[in-house]
Amino acid sequence: MYNASWDANNVSNPDANGYVKLSITNPTGSAPKGAEFQSTREGFGYGTYSTTVEKDVSALQKEVVWGCLFTYDPAAEPGYTEIDLCEASAWGGGAAYGEDWPVTQGHGYWFDATKPPGQGNNTVTFDVTNAPILTHRMVWEPGKLTFETFAGEGYSGTLLKRTVLTGSTVPLPANEQIHFNLWVTGGGGGDAAHVASETVTIRDFSFVPGIPLTAPTPTVSGTTAVGSTLTAAPGTWTTGTALNYQWYRNGAAISGATGSTRVLAAADQGTKLTVRVTGTKSGYATTTKESAQTATVVAGTLVAPVPTITGTLTVGSTLTANPGTWTSGTTLAYQWYRSGVAISGATAKTYVLVSADQADTMSVRVTGTKAGYTTVAKTSASTAPVT
Repeated sequence: MYNASWDANNVSNPDANGYVKLSITNPTGSAPKGAEFQSTREGFGYGTYSTTVEKDVSALQKEVVWGCLFTYDPAAEPGYTEIDLCEASAWGGGAAYGEDWPVTQGHGYWFDATKPPGQGNNTVTFDVTNAPILTHRMVWEPGKLTFETFAGEGYSGTLLKRTVLTGSTVPLPANEQIHFNLWVTGGGGGDAAHVASETVTIRDFSFVPGIPLTAPTPTVSGTTAVGSTLTAAPGTWTTGTALNYQWYRNGAAISGATGSTRVLAAADQGTKLTVRVTGTKSGYATTTKESAQTATVVAGTLVAPVPTITGTLTVGSTLTANPGTWTSGTTLAYQWYRSGVAISGATAKTYVLVSADQADTMSVRVTGTKAGYTTVAKTSASTAPVT
């Protein structure tokens, strides 16, 4: 802040949504006051940092610096463990140098604050957009920083910039705190004293500790029919990662479905399934990945052999229907036929031949039913004539 003037009242308490507002005020018109707040926690370390900000940074006054989210440890010289996730400014506009500087954003870090910008830091700047909401994410791991800036809330919007910085100068964790600030720079040829009021709203901050796992999106293979087996292929995760599975039916977790395979049940018919794979490893951030939805599960097909008939073909003898081996759990029903005509009441597995059967051929139809499967009927071959 060019005049070192700050006002604690310029940081609001969280509102009903949990949002915090930072403001620059200038009550006298010639003495602006900045805003800053920081975490009481120290030593966040490796992990994933994220913040969602409500501000069209393309409209920042040229003297205003939106410090956004950055880590800082005043005792960690010479770079102070400073990593800047989403700093935005025109740095006074450049008129003092006969130039016209636009508002830009930056991903980067300082490794030696005793050196000027461009020498003591490693930073990538990029053009801003007029998106009213931006979400920024940064993954800090040994020797590597990965920055991402998205339009909108969350990570589903347009990826505006992705920056990967690696090397020995990447900061090591110390007792860094999280800072957010909004302030006024006195350089670059701007009119710092007469800056108008400016506000930024912080919607969210999150930190997930640990080095990120290599975590591909799982895939599902198999026929989407009741009775068939679906198999989850997790892909290649970080070596030594323990994997756990959970299957979902139309977005709802299926109780007990925690294996890498899923035998489709009747309850799955007409729904779409996904599987979530969660990886855990000591020192790494627990990560969950979800597959794409399967096709809609259809009715299964019963294993249905053609029945056979055994017994003596004489009046008074008993014929027996042999259904064969159907899908386990199938309910079987029988119907006997005399020369192709159904015999009333003859619906048991066995049939005692009567005088009306003499000189006719006999057959039996077996009908199988099971929840979630298409009903199937199979008819035996006709016997020789009854004597």
